[in-house]
Amino acid sequence: MTTLPIEIETIDTDVVVVGGGGAASRAALSARQQGADVHLVTKAAYGKGGSTVHGASEIMSMGAAAGFGDERDQPQVHFDDTMRAGEGFIDRDLVRVLAEDAPQRMRDLVELGVPFDQLPAGGYKLIKSDFGTYGRCAGVKGKTGKAFVRAIADEMKKLGVHIDAPVMLVDLLRDADGAVSGILALDQERQVLLHYRAPSVVLATGGIHGAFSSQVSTPEMTGDGQAIAYRHGAELVNLEFHQFGPALLHPYIQLFSKSCFVLEPKMTNAEGRAFLPDYLPDGIDTSEVYQEKVFPFTVSNPSRYIDISIAREVREGRGTPHGGVWFSFEDIPEADLDRNIPNTMRWMKQRGVDPRSEPIEVGIAFQCMNGGVRMTAATAESSIPGLFVVGEVAGGVRGPDRPGGNSLAEGQVFGHRAGSAAANVAAGKRPADDATLDESLDFLARVLSKGADSDFREPCAELRSAMQRECLVEKTAEGLADTRKIARDLRKELDQSLSATPETLIEALGIRNLAQSAELVLTACLDREETRSGHLRTDFPKTDDARFGHSFTYRRGETGEPDRQILNYRKTEEVA
Repeated sequence: MTTLPIEIETIDTDVVVVGGGGAASRAALSARQQGADVHLVTKAAYGKGGSTVHGASEIMSMGAAAGFGDERDQPQVHFDDTMRAGEGFIDRDLVRVLAEDAPQRMRDLVELGVPFDQLPAGGYKLIKSDFGTYGRCAGVKGKTGKAFVRAIADEMKKLGVHIDAPVMLVDLLRDADGAVSGILALDQERQVLLHYRAPSVVLATGGIHGAFSSQVSTPEMTGDGQAIAYRHGAELVNLEFHQFGPALLHPYIQLFSKSCFVLEPKMTNAEGRAFLPDYLPDGIDTSEVYQEKVFPFTVSNPSRYIDISIAREVREGRGTPHGGVWFSFEDIPEADLDRNIPNTMRWMKQRGVDPRSEPIEVGIAFQCMNGGVRMTAATAESSIPGLFVVGEVAGGVRGPDRPGGNSLAEGQVFGHRAGSAAANVAAGKRPADDATLDESLDFLARVLSKGADSDFREPCAELRSAMQRECLVEKTAEGLADTRKIARDLRKELDQSLSATPETLIEALGIRNLAQSAELVLTACLDREETRSGHLRTDFPKTDDARFGHSFTYRRGETGEPDRQILNYRKTEEVA
């Protein structure tokens, strides 16, 4: 019997949902509506962490051809838009589900009381997003995800969903046949291990924001779901594709969308030089670049020179104190600011920022992952039986590009499907014995036996800095390989000799997961020797459909290193 310096409590339930954002909340609600006993386990205080709650931009919205706008916009058009943006890299069947189910999920949110923005004359205010044919995206004053979580939380509480927070996922548990049998988690406030025995687990732990120095979410997002699923042999897909772009860096981080750039703010480096013209090729002027700006970064648009120039000015030592460049709106009439970016202006004023009276620092910030643990069915089940994956931790419906508004739609569509399926799997079924529990407890016993902390904070800071520099705008084999070595060395050290006290165990486990997730992302970026959408390899500047017109998947091999396979969604079959 493993001896641990902390208590273990056992909780028997039907469904455990791990995460606290929009996808997790929808999964928990749908599972409960099916009659399951549900525990929602979230690392941060519920409603306080994650990108759904913290994500905000002038046009943050949910896309659905729900009949609220142009009558020509139908689910088939939404499907076509999404496939056009990600053809060859996304699962056609999953995209069909997304487009067809999104309207009903939006109507569900309306019924739950989500106050979608209205037009003065009546009807919903709908936004035409990037890669969208019609305006189909509805928002709530730029903080749409937060409104979703609030509305769903009220309904969850009415129906009796158990919300356990702050509680961190430590490990998945599996039975002798390899199916999920629950999770092991750590109650951060009581410092008690929680052994959840459940036939179904929904993983909705979000992205790897904590791997970057500048990011738009909360630092507890350390790739826990990706790393833990990988260690258990799950298949991950499209890890090299992630989204990022310009954002206010100080005194808080706020994405700057197209609405900000069409105002043509003045950009200068730390030396006071207006640097953007230095990066523009003949035939392209600054006004064109500003007017064409899209978020996130993509090489398919001339506005790429904004992101490239900002990143390179910082890399070459001409950046501001917080790692950006100076933006000035002083020459722009206040009426234009209030008309174009009303939400952004309101948020800045609330935090004491006046962009007309003083320059502000703008740099490149990580927004979200487009890849993750692969969904293998319309129920969002992963390659591990009984493990469902939704939200940013999941992969299969997001490729190099995707229409704006799809992310929130995916969370609602597949959150509902996963929660319902998880409840059906669990109905009348008792969890099997946890064949892997002792292995998980033995690892924790080794970590806690030394009564001291590993010195991981400095190498972790080094990794974040390198990820910010080498894994966002401009990538090279040398920079990616050097950064992967930092991640791999840290991961191996923590796998073998991690030491923590009960008080520091949460942070220690999070850093171990972060190193593993970053290593996987860097491996995928190295393997894709081409430039495509937001993946800019300066050493391979052309798109190469012949060699790379398909996805990569990764599983944990026998040696512990990632085993890469090719997944050609066009052929819907794997090719070794």
